[in-house]
Amino acid sequence: MTDLAGRSYVPKLYGITKSRKPGVDLLLRGIEDGGGRLLSCSFPAQKLAPVYIGAEDSDNHRFGLVVYPFTTTKRTTKNRPATEHRFQIRYGDPARVRNEFNPIGHDPAGVDITLVLAVDPETGIIVGLDPLVYAQLPIGISGYYRDSNARAVMSTGWAWWAREKTRPRTPQGEGWDGLESMVGFRPERLLDYARFEALATSLGFDTGLRLSLAGHFVEGRIGRHELEILYGVSAATILDIIESNFRLGVAVRGSIAEHHLGDLLDRDQCIASHESIDQDGMPDFRIRLDDKRELTIECKNALSETYKDGDAKVETQKTRDSGAGRKYTYDAFDIVAACMFPVTKRWMFKFKWARDLEPWTNDNTRIGAIQRIDDTWVDSLNDLLES
Repeated sequence: MTDLAGRSYVPKLYGITKSRKPGVDLLLRGIEDGGGRLLSCSFPAQKLAPVYIGAEDSDNHRFGLVVYPFTTTKRTTKNRPATEHRFQIRYGDPARVRNEFNPIGHDPAGVDITLVLAVDPETGIIVGLDPLVYAQLPIGISGYYRDSNARAVMSTGWAWWAREKTRPRTPQGEGWDGLESMVGFRPERLLDYARFEALATSLGFDTGLRLSLAGHFVEGRIGRHELEILYGVSAATILDIIESNFRLGVAVRGSIAEHHLGDLLDRDQCIASHESIDQDGMPDFRIRLDDKRELTIECKNALSETYKDGDAKVETQKTRDSGAGRKYTYDAFDIVAACMFPVTKRWMFKFKWARDLEPWTNDNTRIGAIQRIDDTWVDSLNDLLES
């Protein structure tokens, strides 16, 4: 294995040419324009992706960035909307590389931060992609964002949105449907984005939670939390504790939505008892009804972005896996509870039987990745149980 800047954990390296230089230069200038200091860069001495960048911010905090950069352009393309800014996940010859194993590197020690970036040297816009969604690079796939997204980034320096992933027309298309988050920013916000990604990746946030977290980084960074002062440790130390403790990690990743769902189950008159299930790969709750039936509930966060007609949407697939493994089978849980807070700003839920969810187009024994929350969903468990 070829070594990259001493980072032997990177599973695969890709040869790149000098054509990547404008994009990499934009990242390096961004560090300095944001008040930071560039310490090192593996490119162009090593014409390889990922590019390793060492940097230091104005508080003397050091960053190791493992960057997978892709170039964004806006060009008139036949049969494509004029408002699109497109990028292609491409290293080498896509016809050959797309059929290979293309994992990206993550530092097992959690020190270096992996970034997957779409970079536009012409407009100075950078868009960060979820490195856990792109854990297996879909070589050859094109992605895009809109003029409206670009304007938001240029106006405020920081913007975030969700989009449906473009399905590759290759063997990598298996399981590639679903939603992804995008965080757009100006180059001077690169280290702010690195702070954001360190949090989002370490906590394994799904699309909804990543977008919620992005909203807290509008001003640059999350301030020192009261818990840091109370416990006398840094946020990084608290995150290390969370990461090393499975039960605590599950509680954090489940976030406040599961807490509020548990409160709702406590108050529901149709439920004799309930318990939280703290096991990887299992539903979130088991409930027992007065008639002795036992049912399981999976809690999911709705997306803040809705369909054009106002209907909400929810992603009903596993947060992390690959291919068909991301798709739930219909016997994985009995009921899905969609937390509507991202849409309504109220801690309310919509419920639906798993058996009634739309199937995956590739395999009707598995649940589809995205579900429309329409009038077939109900407001309470009692309504669902009576349906």
